[in-house]
This record gives sequence, C-alpha cells and structure tokens, in this order.
Amino acid sequence: MRAHVTALLCTSFLMASCGQSDSPAENRGSDVPGSSTVTIDLSSAEGSALTRKKCINCHSLDRNIRKFGPSLKGIMGKKPSVSGLPYERWTEAAMDEWLKNPRAVKKNTRMSIPGISSPEERRQIISFLKHL
Repeated sequence: MRAHVTALLCTSFLMASCGQSDSPAENRGSDVPGSSTVTIDLSSAEGSALTRKKCINCHSLDRNIRKFGPSLKGIMGKKPSVSGLPYERWTEAAMDEWLKNPRAVKKNTRMSIPGISSPEERRQIISFLKHL
C-alpha cells in the first residue's frame, strides 16, 4: 500500500512539474453544456511554481493529505488550524504577515522557514493560494 501511495505521489509531482495535472478537469472547462463554471489550470497559475518550490516540502496541495503542516488546499478564508495565531481567518493581509516572518507572529511555531522577505514572492504565493 505504501509503495502505491509513493508511486501515486511521484506521478502527481512529475505531472505537476511538467505543467500537466493528474485531474483532467483542471485543464479544461466544464463538460456540462451551458455551464458557467470557469476552470483554472493551477499548474500555470501565477505563483504555482513558487508555491511548490517554497511550500511543498511541508505542505500538501491536496485537502486529504497532511504533511508536517496543514494542507494548503482551500486555506484562504479558513480559520487557522494552528492554535495561538492572532488571525480569525486566513486573509491576504494575515497570510502576507505570516509568510514574511512566521516566528514574529508565533514565537514557538513549527514552521521552520525564516520567512519570505520578497513582497512580490509573497504576493504570488498568496495569489496562487486564493485559487487553490
């Protein structure tokens, strides 16, 4: 079972790094005629590569997979799963402050990155998370 999960994760990662998705629905519009659903290709969305580079080691982009940190899928607008954070919801401003310096927000956080100093990189990651 573990080998199957590992193979599936590797396949998903390789497909994502090639700009392809393992979910056909992410790469095309809705199959329902007259549907107004807009589908975004997340592999080419702004901030996708940067988010994968900076966050994927500890966070999953799949709601059903939890790594060291919580899944980033649908995180924007949600209540933080970590206790002791001064945010009621993950807003753009809250996420920007957190990504800039997690230890300034919560001294004993498990999030080990020193922070992302570039405002442009933080903006791109937040843009991607809003569409995830």
